[in-house]
Amino acid sequence: MKISKERLKQIINEELAIAEQDSAPAEGDDAALAKTKSEFGNKLLELSKQVRNLQGLDATEMQALLELIIQLTQLASEKTAGPALQRIKQKISQLIGAK
Repeated sequence: MKISKERLKQIINEELAIAEQDSAPAEGDDAALAKTKSEFGNKLLELSKQVRNLQGLDATEMQALLELIIQLTQLASEKTAGPALQRIKQKISQLIGAK
C-alpha cells in the first residue's frame, strides 16, 4: 500500500490535532495538572505573568520563593523525586492550612 506525501501529511496533522485536544486542559481551569514538559513550561510561564501582579511581596519573600522553586526543580531533575515532592507538598499544605 502506497501513501502519497500529501495524504501522509494530512494523517499526521489530524493525529497532532487529536493529541493537542486530548492533552490540552480546559480553558480557565487553573487546577488542571501539567502532564507533559510543554504543559509544565506553559504553567510556569503563566505563573511568571501572575507574579507581576502580586501585591505585598517583599524582597525577602520573593527571594525565598525563587530559591524554593530552583531547589525543587533541581531536586526533580537530579533523581526520581516524586515521593519527596509529595511529602514537601503535604508539609506545605499543613503549614498554610490548605487541603
